[in-house]
Amino acid sequence: MPIALRDMYDLVKREFDVLAPNGSNYLAWSLDAEILFASKDLLRMIKPKDDKDKSTPAEQVMALHILRHHLSTTLKNEYMTERNPKVLWDSLHERFEKIETILLPHVKREWANSRFQDFKTVKDYNTTLYGITTRMKLCGLKLKDKDLIEKTLSTFHPKLTYISRQYKKDNYKKYVYLSNAMQQDKGEDETIMQNHLSRPTGTTATPEANATSFKNKKDIKGKGSQKDSNGMAPEANNFKKKEWKSKKKTPQGPKYGEQDQECYRCGMQGQWSRICKTPKHIVEMLMDEDVHGDSV
Repeated sequence: MPIALRDMYDLVKREFDVLAPNGSNYLAWSLDAEILFASKDLLRMIKPKDDKDKSTPAEQVMALHILRHHLSTTLKNEYMTERNPKVLWDSLHERFEKIETILLPHVKREWANSRFQDFKTVKDYNTTLYGITTRMKLCGLKLKDKDLIEKTLSTFHPKLTYISRQYKKDNYKKYVYLSNAMQQDKGEDETIMQNHLSRPTGTTATPEANATSFKNKKDIKGKGSQKDSNGMAPEANNFKKKEWKSKKKTPQGPKYGEQDQECYRCGMQGQWSRICKTPKHIVEMLMDEDVHGDSV
């Protein structure tokens, strides 16, 4: 891909936020624009050093495209007829260069109303604090580290004044060191609180999961309620065996007392010799009668 086409392709996506219609972000926008032009060796298109700086038509078109590509739709329509990138840059600068005088009172109010106690984490507080200091710097008002340290330690919650005094005794010279110390202490406090919630004061430690399951298995084995290889309890298995044996003893065919078969023990009909209930002396007497009857 040729260099010119590749550069134009890279311009399709914006490198930074567009300039708002009211110019509220002009200070940050102009800084980002100058950095982008310098990286592409096009800074002379908007800020020429002298009249000897010459540019090609392709460079002017690319510089104009960068500026318009990072303007809001409203500003694009207002400056639609402008074809010179330097004239467009100067027009925007003339229109919004005094925006700092409008932003400065608002930023000062944010600085006065910001308090450390209003944020849940040090990270959230730092995000807001650095944003305020950056906007104040763009407006020409620079804050020092001692200002940030004093602002932070003086806005602690009243119940945490003893912590604020401790940080003051450490005598931090840079705010970044104070911020790192607060984040470290915050992490340690969270660890201590989690340990306390997992096991409050006066409670015993819960047994390990593996030890509990092993103990339950031993108790079950001692009670004799373990299951066999088929997954059935011994009581159910024994019951099935007894049921099978009782079914095996029951003879197949007509009910007891209704058979035509003759008992081989006593000679009576309607019963079997193996379950014959006739007394022994009667059986012997019947056998004697049969013997005498046959002899006669």
